[in-house]
Amino acid sequence: MTCPDPSLIEEIRDSARDFLQRLDQKKRKRLHAPLDRDYWRAIADVGWLGLAVPEQHGGLGLGWHAMATVMEETGRAQLPEPLIGAAILPAAVLSRLDDPQGAHLRESLIQDICAGERIVALAWQETDGQLETEDAAGAFGVNVTWLENTYVLNGEKRHVIPGNDVDGWLVSADGEQGLALFYVAARTPGVHVHPYTRADGSRACHLVLESVAVPPEALIARHNVADAIDTALDLSRLMQSAELIGAARQVLADTVAYLNTRQQFGKSLSSFQALQHRLVDTTLQVELAAKSLLNALNNLEQGDRAAVRATASRVKARAAKAGVQAGRQAVQLHGAIGYTDECDVSLYFNNALHLASWLGNATAHRQRFQALTPIPPQTDEDDHEAPVANESFPRHADWNTMPEDEFRALLQRFFRRHYPSHLRHVARRLHWSEIKDWYFTLSRQGWIAPSWPLEHGGMALSPSRLIAYIEEAERYGVARAPDQGLVMLGPILFRYGTQAQRDRFLPGILSGEDVWAQGYSEPNAGSDLAAVRCEAVIDGDDLIVTGQKTWSTLAQDASHMFMLVRTDKTVKKQAGISFLLVDLRTPGVTRRPIRTLAGHEEFCEVFFDQVRVPRSNIVGELNAGWTIAKALLGFERLFSGSPKHANHTLQQIFQLARQRGLLTDPAFCDRLAELRMDAADLTAMYEVFADMARAGQPLPPELSLLKIWATETHERLGALLIQATEEYGGAAIEEAPGTVYALAPYINAMAATIFSGTNEIQRNIYAKQVLGLDVA
Repeated sequence: MTCPDPSLIEEIRDSARDFLQRLDQKKRKRLHAPLDRDYWRAIADVGWLGLAVPEQHGGLGLGWHAMATVMEETGRAQLPEPLIGAAILPAAVLSRLDDPQGAHLRESLIQDICAGERIVALAWQETDGQLETEDAAGAFGVNVTWLENTYVLNGEKRHVIPGNDVDGWLVSADGEQGLALFYVAARTPGVHVHPYTRADGSRACHLVLESVAVPPEALIARHNVADAIDTALDLSRLMQSAELIGAARQVLADTVAYLNTRQQFGKSLSSFQALQHRLVDTTLQVELAAKSLLNALNNLEQGDRAAVRATASRVKARAAKAGVQAGRQAVQLHGAIGYTDECDVSLYFNNALHLASWLGNATAHRQRFQALTPIPPQTDEDDHEAPVANESFPRHADWNTMPEDEFRALLQRFFRRHYPSHLRHVARRLHWSEIKDWYFTLSRQGWIAPSWPLEHGGMALSPSRLIAYIEEAERYGVARAPDQGLVMLGPILFRYGTQAQRDRFLPGILSGEDVWAQGYSEPNAGSDLAAVRCEAVIDGDDLIVTGQKTWSTLAQDASHMFMLVRTDKTVKKQAGISFLLVDLRTPGVTRRPIRTLAGHEEFCEVFFDQVRVPRSNIVGELNAGWTIAKALLGFERLFSGSPKHANHTLQQIFQLARQRGLLTDPAFCDRLAELRMDAADLTAMYEVFADMARAGQPLPPELSLLKIWATETHERLGALLIQATEEYGGAAIEEAPGTVYALAPYINAMAATIFSGTNEIQRNIYAKQVLGLDVA
């Protein structure tokens, strides 16, 4: 991935805000005035018009992250000037052409565009709904013929932005030698401009060319024209997405401020939970778009053309949905004033309608994404690289620089050689007695803790490599071992534990000698962890623990528990909690398994009756466990937010859809495409937080959005899987190439929306701590 210096990006953001605030951009936009060329040159002077143009073409060469930052700020401010249409799009096309013919004209045009001296628009689209140059029907498309030392253009271009006040157009035209690009100056005889105004007041036009004669020196390029245009279109869609994200963030911030001040029925509007949750769900869409855009920008240089096209469509579809939804919710939550033109909400809503539809709407891009990312073909075990007889596998390697295909192949061979075949694709959580041999195998190999740092015995996998590790395990059907010590306690001890505690407990986690369960929830407490009542009383060098924990996953198999205990009843409830490590083999501990609605004994109640625990087992300070509790919940929510669950269910849907012939059903495929995009956006969001965890940074309250999206996406996928079973209604389907346990993902996802703090509680947390809603 290529990521710019964050400090540079923030400098660009601050500079953009400062420039935009010098004038009232919203007032300027309401005037619907013609393009102000003096102001356009001022925009050029601050470098925006050439920000992403390579230096060899006269631009600043600061890249697309920088350009996206500027576009987000223009969306917030509602800058009326058509940056994408008159600068980004034409410059991106011109800088991607290398045809010797037209080189001098191209460089002249790029320099003029960057300097703000020439307003140029790209005229490429020939049919409504067209997404790429080769999609045109051709009935009204522009064609070119060579006649008497002159090129003659005939045809029509649609939805050209900006629509007037331009100096000329870059016009694509099809001829005997293929697609070519020409520069057609304004007021050239035979050019007819049919202007129209878009939803937000932006000027667009349909361009009709009737026997338009241009000289040979107007030819810009003959080679790779379609590819240059299509690449520029996708880059422009990413910049549109940045603008939509900026506008959505600002209109939501304005809505929060309005709700915090507006009173209804004697209460602040922001205190109504229904309104809070609406705002959180809308913000979730915006932040998904932002994370997906960041992921796309980071991978621009590495992705092949097909991957870039698919990603651009995915990002544009999400940003279009988010932008329109944010504007629509802002209208609703502002009430009657939001329905008026005088309220700024109208600017943002109409701007979202314009950007969401230009260069392809959400539906069109979902269909394009589906076409560019076909359902992967059914693979058989024999298609994978077979393990070599007596092959040894490395305990240590530079996993993150190893080519991903090589890394995945290595995992495939290891799983095939060592994982028990009778435990593949089980539809329930396995007990320790069933899975311990596999745990020991991974431990001996040094692969049991893929996300742990090297110094603590882990593999130190980057988020992308960790996802590959998880995906290959899921694909092969590797069951999840009891891992609460790995994914929860280990990171807590790295950050908060003493060296003695790390030396005592980490080796046992790695070896499987110690199996850990979590002791957070209690009867009648639910998601309110601060209401913990299980008590630990100091008795010399020990604590005496009395109370009960419930919903402890597989605690009947555990040897130890990390738990919250109340150690001070005299202070506010958050302040009197400690984080304690308990050996469950100590006298006074009893356990009662709880059977789930799926029929599995996955949880336990655990009872403590005067259980003596060494005081040295307190992690952190006495009565300071609340901070640790929140950090652990962050790790748990990060784990719950992993895309592995959704991606595994997708593989099951693919398998069942092939078996049952559903891939020819347009309605099914459209729903599947939407959910595949949801899962891809989940991956993009997860990588951001996983990077933070790997860097040792505190996980922010924004993590609540990841937990919500991951579990609810998984649930939607589970529902589609059950739908695909038709009359089976979720029962297991035993058909070649393997059994599909259709009910398990849906049931597991339902449970995940409750664990680690219900999704409703997550929405409350985000509304208060991130959006700043006055929820008191």
